Amino acid sequence: MTLPQALIDRDSPVPFYFQLAELLEHEIVSGRWEAGLRLPSELELCTHFGVSRTTVRQALGRIEQEGLISRRKGQGTFVQESRPRSWLLQSSAGFFQDESARMGRRVTSEVRRADRGVLPAWASDLLGLEPGSAGVTLERIRSCDGLVAMYNVNHLPEKFADTVFSLKPDESLYERLHEEHGVEPVGGKRELEAVPAEELLANLLGVRPQMPLVYIESVTWDRAMQPFDCYRSWLRTDRMKIDIEVAAAPANATAAVDATRRAVS
Repeated sequence: MTLPQALIDRDSPVPFYFQLAELLEHEIVSGRWEAGLRLPSELELCTHFGVSRTTVRQALGRIEQEGLISRRKGQGTFVQESRPRSWLLQSSAGFFQDESARMGRRVTSEVRRADRGVLPAWASDLLGLEPGSAGVTLERIRSCDGLVAMYNVNHLPEKFADTVFSLKPDESLYERLHEEHGVEPVGGKRELEAVPAEELLANLLGVRPQMPLVYIESVTWDRAMQPFDCYRSWLRTDRMKIDIEVAAAPANATAAVDATRRAVS
């Protein structure tokens, strides 16, 4: 087994064990380390990466929780089969809840901010509101199976403020909007691009600065074709690959299906 040449960035605010876990996880998920291979000993990892045994054990514990390695008493640590890691962007109601049901993943959210205020110009424009309109902002970090996967900032009209403020950390925003206001998402527009992780995003998502992220800007419409939510999201593609299913549009369709219209809420 060949260890990665990349080393720990000692000037980064990202904890050493987190960086090491990322390096080891990448070798497994990329297929460079095949299932059944035995990992080097803790001492060998300490020497190669220049970190303490505590750091190595924390890193191994993290990727063991992901099911990527297994430890066998008296034998060592071995690579496991990597699990499926693609999420279908196939529901305007929010793929986190869909994936939880489809793949049995545990979905959690950390709410960093929920408040009223003047909406950003881009948000009021997407929501069809006058510039300077008041609204509500919901900022969350979202995880699957305990691993941070996405940073998400939603902006909604002010009438939804009470719903947003009462939202529990692991609840679906769109499910609550449907229950309390009868709002049902039926479509939207999604724009995706690759962006480098700036320092703030790197800290929030636990990645190295300048690591590529997928950036999504989105607006979602209800059955009356009225926009009720817009958001910006930054995704870790090493943990959340995107799988888009394309279907033929009906014969009488006036426009092509927007494959990126189905995304996270």
